[in-house]
Amino acid sequence: MSNFYHKKSLGQNFLRNKKLLEKISKIKKLKNEYVIEIGPGSGALTEFILRENPKILTVIEKDEDLKSTLNKFKQKYPENFNLIFSDALTFDISTLTKKKIILIGNLPYNIATTLIIDWMRNYKTFKALVVMVQKEVAQRLYAKAGTKFYGRTSVLVQANATVEEKFEVTANNFFPKPKVNSSVIEIIPFKKDFNYESLDKILKISFLHRRKILKNNLKNLNIDTKKIQANGINLSSRPQDLTPNDYIKLSQILFC
Repeated sequence: MSNFYHKKSLGQNFLRNKKLLEKISKIKKLKNEYVIEIGPGSGALTEFILRENPKILTVIEKDEDLKSTLNKFKQKYPENFNLIFSDALTFDISTLTKKKIILIGNLPYNIATTLIIDWMRNYKTFKALVVMVQKEVAQRLYAKAGTKFYGRTSVLVQANATVEEKFEVTANNFFPKPKVNSSVIEIIPFKKDFNYESLDKILKISFLHRRKILKNNLKNLNIDTKKIQANGINLSSRPQDLTPNDYIKLSQILFC
């Protein structure tokens, strides 16, 4: 790594605290599991994951300048290490195995939300996701209805997963040091049948104007007021006051 220079354009901030790296690797039992690590960087977390004896660890890295560093793991763990150079934003994780996956990663701040929302479209692929994100992103992901950070992202994730903050990681644990703190969160998908696109559609309409009541945000739609209210949804509420289940019901009434 002596000749490697981090790339700001890729959101590279490497966690250096070994105690925290080991702590992340032990959040889920990884022995004999199919594990994917997103953005391994220099492999600091990779080493701790491999010590937990996963069935297969596949790492997905965009920066090919890290090839020589990461290839060392293939030499050390030839049976259960798989290295893929690709963009996590476009790579289809479901093609790797039909087994349930545990995904782990220190996600780049600039694409973390996009990645998580995209993965939730295919939530059945995952057994769990353990990811480190910017603190504010974490707050949006686990925010409850009626709170400051609750919004479209909160609903899209919580509609079919539980989200729990495991611990906070301060900026001085990284190189280069970011301007914000991070949080490690655990996302556990559960089975919930609904149309994801319909849900996202109603969320974009509803949260376009957070301060308006729901009835005003939906005024351009042909809504059945009585049916909506019969399902326990108050059209005088503001968007942030409805639960994920409320939005699922609303999407089913309006678009299914």
